[in-house]
Parts: sequence; C-alpha cells; structure tokens
Amino acid sequence: MNNLKYYPFERNRYYYGKLLTEQDFIQDQQYYNDKRRLHNRFLHGAGIAAGLRVVMVDEKSISVEDGVAFDFSGREIMVDVPSVYRLSTIDGFDAIMEQGRGDYAYLCIAYEEHGEVPAYNVASGEQKQEDVFDKTRENYHLYLTDQEPDNYDLTLDGLFEKKEILYEDYQIRITQTIPLSVKAGEQLETTISLENISNAVQISAELEETIESAFCGNETYLQAKWDKVILERGEKLSKTFVLQAMELEHGSIVIHVQPENVLIQEGRDVLHPTEKKTIQIPLTKTDNIQSMVDRYFETVMEKTVRNNYPQGIYLAKISLMKLEQTYMIEHVSTVPFHQYLYSTFLLMGITHGMQQELKALKDRKQCTPPMEHMQYRGVPQVTHPERKASGVVQISLGIGGKRDQIFFSQEIVHGLGLGPVHLDLSIQQDQMLYYGVGDMFYDMEVKAELAARVDTSKGTFTIGVRMIEPTSKQFINVHWRAVADALPELEDDQERYLYIVPNKLELRVRESYSLKAVCENMPYATIIWETNGPESGSIASDGTYTAPGIPGIYEVTAYCQEVPELKSSIFIVVRE
Repeated sequence: MNNLKYYPFERNRYYYGKLLTEQDFIQDQQYYNDKRRLHNRFLHGAGIAAGLRVVMVDEKSISVEDGVAFDFSGREIMVDVPSVYRLSTIDGFDAIMEQGRGDYAYLCIAYEEHGEVPAYNVASGEQKQEDVFDKTRENYHLYLTDQEPDNYDLTLDGLFEKKEILYEDYQIRITQTIPLSVKAGEQLETTISLENISNAVQISAELEETIESAFCGNETYLQAKWDKVILERGEKLSKTFVLQAMELEHGSIVIHVQPENVLIQEGRDVLHPTEKKTIQIPLTKTDNIQSMVDRYFETVMEKTVRNNYPQGIYLAKISLMKLEQTYMIEHVSTVPFHQYLYSTFLLMGITHGMQQELKALKDRKQCTPPMEHMQYRGVPQVTHPERKASGVVQISLGIGGKRDQIFFSQEIVHGLGLGPVHLDLSIQQDQMLYYGVGDMFYDMEVKAELAARVDTSKGTFTIGVRMIEPTSKQFINVHWRAVADALPELEDDQERYLYIVPNKLELRVRESYSLKAVCENMPYATIIWETNGPESGSIASDGTYTAPGIPGIYEVTAYCQEVPELKSSIFIVVRE
C-alpha cells in the first residue's frame, strides 16, 4: 500500500448477510495501516530507530547492517539481514559520476513494496489477465544522490533554526543559518557559509549585512570575507557571528542584504546577486525552548502534510576518489544529517545521565573550597618559558674577503615556527664568542659586522657579513641564538586542527605543485612534510611537491613540529 494520504478515516461496518468483495478486505488493511503510520509519524517522527550502520568493505564495496527506520510518511523500513553492495550497482551511481561529478555521494534508503507468489485469477474470464500476486512484500530501496535533503525544517536542527539562501549559482551557494526566534535582550548566533556545489575552484567572496534591533559587537552591521580560497566539491567554509538583541516589547531583528554589498569572484568572473534579501527573526518574551514547543504544535500538522511525499533516509556520506573510468572509496561517514529516532527508553537513559552529571557538579561545588583572590604587588608572576634555539653556521668567504665586501649565508630554518623571533649573532673563534663591533678586539682573526633578516612567513632567517678589514680566511663561523615568545595557550573549548589545501590533487609525472598546510589555533606552528619514500616523489620544506616518474596514487603527510600527534595527509593521483 503505497498511498500517502491517510485520512479521512473510514472503516467497514459488518452485519449479518452483508455482501463482501475484495475491496472490503483491501479497505480494512488500508485503514489499520494508515492508523499505525499516522501514529508513527506524529508520535515518533522520521529517521533511524535501530541499526542500519554502513561500513566500508573494500575500495569499491560497502555493507549495510540490519536495522529499522521510519520514513517521512510513518512507513516502517526493515532491513532483516546485513548485505554487501558494490557501489557501482546501486541506483543513481552513474548519474553522479557523469559530467565530472563524483567526489562524494549520499546513500539513502526508501520504503518499497512489491508483489510475491504469482497467482492465476480464475475469475478474470477471457478479459486481459493482469499480474496477480498472493502476497505483498514490504521491502526497501537503496539509492545514491549528491543532493542534500530538502526538508531541513523536519530535522532536529530545524526545530530551532532555518537556512536562508543569500546567493546560489551552478558553482557556489552562500547560506545563512538563523534562529527561528530569540528572546528579547538575549544573545543569538548566526552562521554564514560558503559552499562549493560543483568542481574544485578558487573563490573570493565578500558580503556586508545591515542589522536592525540588534548589535554585532558595537556595530549595526556584520561583514564576512573569504579571500582566494580553494574549495573542493562539497567543501564548506563558515563564519559565526554573535548578535545582541535589543530589549523590545514587540518586533523583530531585521537583516538586510543589498546586492551591491555582496561580491563573488569565481575564477575570473565577478558576480553579484540580482535581488535584495531581507531576513526577519521574531523577538519573543519566552525562552527559546518554550518558543520551539509553541511553534511545533502550531506548525507540525501543516509541515507534515506539505512534506508527505516519497523521501529517503540518509544513511551515509561516501567520499570518493574518481580515477578516469573507475573510482575508489576513501571514507564513509554514517548518518551525516543525524536522522535518528530516540525511543522513550533511550530518552530516559539520556535524562538519567544528565541528572547524574548535574548531581556530580553539585557535589563538586560543595566540596571545592572558596578561592582566594591573589594580588602579586610587584612579586613576579608565573610565566611560560620562552622558546629558544641556537646553532653555528659556517659562511664561505671565497678566497678571502676584502674591506666592505658583503657575504650571505644560506636560508636557515630556526625551528621555532612561524612568526617573529629575536636573534643574537656573534663571531665564533675557537672557544671565544665576539659580540658587537667587530674591530674592538685585536686578536680577532676575522673582523666583520653581522646582520640578519627574518622571514616570519617561513620560519627562516639569513645572515649577512660585511668585512671591516681584509682577511685571507676562507670562511667565518657565526653563532646564532633565536628566541620566540611562548605559544599562546588555548581556551578549554578550543581545539587544534591541521589540514592540507587542496585536499585532493592530480598531477602529471614529474610535475610540481605547492601544497599549503593550515593550522587552526596554532598561528606559529612549524610544518614538517614527508612522503612514503623516494618512489613517492619528493617534497621540499615549503610544501612544494614533485611527482615521481611513475603513475600511481601517492600519499603526502604534514606534521606539526610542536604537536607531533597533529598531522594530516592527502592522496595525489599521478598520471602520464
């Protein structure tokens, strides 16, 4: 029974002597199925109730474990046994791999039913014989898509927030996530996201919004900017802003986006939106949870009826690497849009766990002695040690230096990461170190002045030597000492991230490309690049990778010197 309209309800009334046909029995089954499915939809929702885990089996296959889900019409989807599928045999695969697409795919499951046990209808007479079955099998259908679900307001996040599209074309999409309402006088968060929905491209975007009835810091506007970022297909960058709502009895926060205040550059094309965008966030007197409850009861019937069409449940996001006529599965992320159903028993367990945490916090607060406020009053405070490095470099003077002749060292990596450092330089002679003016001491074999140039963007420096007096020496030893400030401590809620740009790369044999490692919350990190061996190509300290002479797939890894466990890697496809 694939019908999606469950009401009005009408059931058979039986009495002695009533003439029954097959329609009476069909109507009976439909009545009880519709009642059950309406109950499922309004009291349980849609999503995964148990199991349905997706596991990568090999580079081309996945396994779907057994489990149960409810679709958006309340119909039960049952997978009774685990099954292994080759990705290329699942519906939708060919469409995704067309036209250069195929960086990722979403695996979805939908309700499906079909007839079983064919039968011959003896009552059909000489009329055209239709397919007749003794049984109806309730089954499921797996398919692949590269589109996100279009029913955002039916998700858990959709209970509190909504997405507005500020700009969209064939290449990129700019969206803004805002709360559905906010209590007057409280803070709220809004997130602006830049997403690539086509092939990899370099994008620059800048937009400015004006705000009414709220402040961003001390301003009535907010700005978001991305400068020459390279985004792979499906990759998204986001910026979050905190707004302070005004204390108003009635009204809304209004956000205006003028077309002239939005600038998008895709490659060489410069684009603007064609229409003005206005976003409103109602101000309420109740807190966000109570507003969500009130809003749910007001709108759930309308939303459920409006979205009562066949929709799949998203089981996994599958990251792919496309290689000419074939493909390779890189990674499988389960339930990317968190479409889960929480049973009453599970909700009781979550509530119990929260009660235990609250009790532990209360006990800890009672056991913690009051803290005393300490004033140092001139006593040195505890400080974090500086980061230091030192070494000796030998600078060639050729066949000897002439007066005022200048010599330079090679570029030296000091090992303290990016950013400014303080350098002390001295001339080393045997066990002596000479600082300052080079002709002050008569026993110096090489009398010279020293200077240094620090490249804060690469973590390197270069030493310059100018001769004060001629010398026949062919080299000079310079002792250097570098000092950098301690790395800033992270807040408790901050985490360090390391990723490589781009995250996928295709090169010809012996072709070179400059990779970039991005460290979030570590502004002065030192990056160490590695390949899997000489046969995997070579990579310089600045991230310039040179492909080997043999086609294949090679891995390049970037490490953070300060935090060795922080690392990231990419696979590079090398072709003829």
